[in-house]
Formats: sequence, structure tokens, C-alpha cells
Amino acid sequence: MTYYDPRTRNPATSRRPANRRDDEWIRALLARLHFCRISTLWVGEDGESFPFINPTSFVYRRGTHDIVYHSNIAGRLRANTEKAARATFEASEMGRLLPSNNPLELGVQYRSVVAFGNVRLLEGEEARDALYALCAHVFPELRPGQEMQPITDEQLSRTSVYSLAVERWSGKENWAELAEQSADWPALDAALLSPQI
Repeated sequence: MTYYDPRTRNPATSRRPANRRDDEWIRALLARLHFCRISTLWVGEDGESFPFINPTSFVYRRGTHDIVYHSNIAGRLRANTEKAARATFEASEMGRLLPSNNPLELGVQYRSVVAFGNVRLLEGEEARDALYALCAHVFPELRPGQEMQPITDEQLSRTSVYSLAVERWSGKENWAELAEQSADWPALDAALLSPQI
């Protein structure tokens, strides 16, 4: 199966095309997940650069096709975003380890989404609405003005709220019960193939 590299926009080959999932599958997975990793690029004053990964909670907003997350008002995530608006998002859930007698087939059950896009800092009511959406996704039982106080202007001034506009994304799933096994090597003992967490 061929897909497009988000950086070069050139066709690339997927090793396991049967693991790829469609847009609705991706949206459904993002609706279940609460935790992600955001990758940005740190560029120092000396020109040295390296990727920076920040784990955080998130919400995917279907109506605006963006991913909302937040961080401190100052820090590397904020600084990186201000220098370069490009970012990569990843969220996943893991299942059992999948043993095999073939070292290249050792695996794990997983479902994952990777998304690419531009990030912008939200301000004012737009930031407040995005934070409410994030709160409702992660803690749906906490309602503003009831179990949770409304977000004040002072609180809003002490956080950075981001919107990653999704340009491209991919979803993959491998939830096989067993990993592929080699017929050219003795089979694994049944105890080794039993469910593992």
C-alpha cells in the first residue's frame, strides 16, 4: 500500500498495509484516548537542533479537525512552538506482548494515531472554550460552575493552550492474538504463547 510522506509529500510504502485504518477509525480511537505525545523541534542559538517530546492530555475536536492540548506559560514546548509551528502528535493504546520464535516478529498489540500539522497558540475565549473541551473529554463528570469552578481570566493567563490543525494523519492497528511464527525453528511452548500483559 502506498501513502504520502507528510514531510516530502512523496509516495512511501507501508510494510503492513493491512494494519492501516481509515479516518472514522482514527476519530473513534481519539475519542477514547486521553493521553498523547507532542513532538516539536528545539533549535538552539548555536543552530543545534533536536526533537523534543512532551507527554500531555489532549482532546480531538471533530468540528474544527484539530487537537487541543496545553502546557505552562513558559517552557520548551511553548518556546519551540513560537519558533517553529510544525508539530507531530502521537497517541496509542497497548495490549499484550506477542512472543515469536522469529526475532523479527516479536510484537505487541497496539492501536495508534500519528498526526502532522501546524500549531497555534489560542487566546481569550477561544483558549477558554478549548480548555473546557479538554476538561470535558478527560473529566466528563466535572462540570464548570458545578463540580469545577469556571476558568478565570487569571487562570487563563497562566497557561498556554494550543491547537494543532491536522493536515495529515494515519491510524494503525495490530490486535492479533498471536505473532507470526517461523516454521524453520522449533515452535514455542504453549506457556510462552499464553496471554501476557
